[in-house]
Amino acid sequence: MRGLAPHALDDLAGAAVPRRYAPGDTVFRTGDPGDAMFVLLRGAVVSRLSSPAGDVVDLGVASAGQAFGYFELIDPGPRTEDAVALRESRILVLPAAAALRALRSSPETLLALAGDLVRIVRQSNRARAGSTFHPVPRRLAALLLELEHHGDQVRFDGPQTLLAQRLGVARQTLNAALRTLAERGFITVHPGGRGVTLDRPALLAYTR
Repeated sequence: MRGLAPHALDDLAGAAVPRRYAPGDTVFRTGDPGDAMFVLLRGAVVSRLSSPAGDVVDLGVASAGQAFGYFELIDPGPRTEDAVALRESRILVLPAAAALRALRSSPETLLALAGDLVRIVRQSNRARAGSTFHPVPRRLAALLLELEHHGDQVRFDGPQTLLAQRLGVARQTLNAALRTLAERGFITVHPGGRGVTLDRPALLAYTR
């Protein structure tokens, strides 16, 4: 959870159960009871909608330090999406009662959660506006700037299909957009297509 004070995380950790998940393991499924929230300590977890026919739409990826699975604590009910580990992940599982106590008693925790919700809403709004007003290369540039990074290096959490789903486009359209950004010198695609090196100043100027 971004912005969470260390002592607030310590309070949550005291009531939490640590678990490890291998790539592809399911943290929870659609329809499961919403009886816990989660804090990702290491790895990456994707929120995913699945159809009976096997089609999937990825809603977003949680990275280290972020909370997920807390919507059902605020608005009780069963899970409305799947959560799947993209790579080896270590997660704190907080029972609903303990998580709610922490939210009620810790302003830092509540503000951090509110900040996370604001980030999600803003991403959703940008995605909706982008799909209406902006070409795919520009939307891809904005997404690359938001992804978890190490310096100018961005490693994709899973296959490029996940990026395509987040943009709401076909894999072929994503590949064309990557080529466009690379041809303009904004990015360098790594061998195998599992990551890119960014020219951040150029990408920022391009997305404005």
